[in-house]
Amino acid sequence: MNQVAKLVIIDHQGQYLMLYRNNHPLFGDDPDISGGTMETDELPIETMMREVNEEIGIVINPATVQLIYEGTDYSENGVGYSLYLTKLDARPELTMSWEHSTYDWLSRKDFLDKAEGAIDRYMRMVYEVVKQQGK
Repeated sequence: MNQVAKLVIIDHQGQYLMLYRNNHPLFGDDPDISGGTMETDELPIETMMREVNEEIGIVINPATVQLIYEGTDYSENGVGYSLYLTKLDARPELTMSWEHSTYDWLSRKDFLDKAEGAIDRYMRMVYEVVKQQGK
């Protein structure tokens, strides 16, 4: 089974990081968060940390990370989804990879609006899970 692990990043001012894909073949310039597909012998948290470093150039302290969802409920084809959340003490300087063209720091409402409107089912899961976190 494939596994995807991604991270919701919230800065010290309560702003959420939203990335935008770089003309992805399936999702165009859709909103996204950092993370990706698990490699052989990786744990989901290791996947997320590796992908965050590769995609936006920051190192995440695993002690600051909370698992907020794990399962296949939102997948059409049995892909396992792991979603983590971290709150940072400062807004990091990002170094974007080729996978994303740009990014925004958004309010919770704007982040949820963009996630809800995404083509990618993973982002719609992000919308559902993060929306529940605020209740």
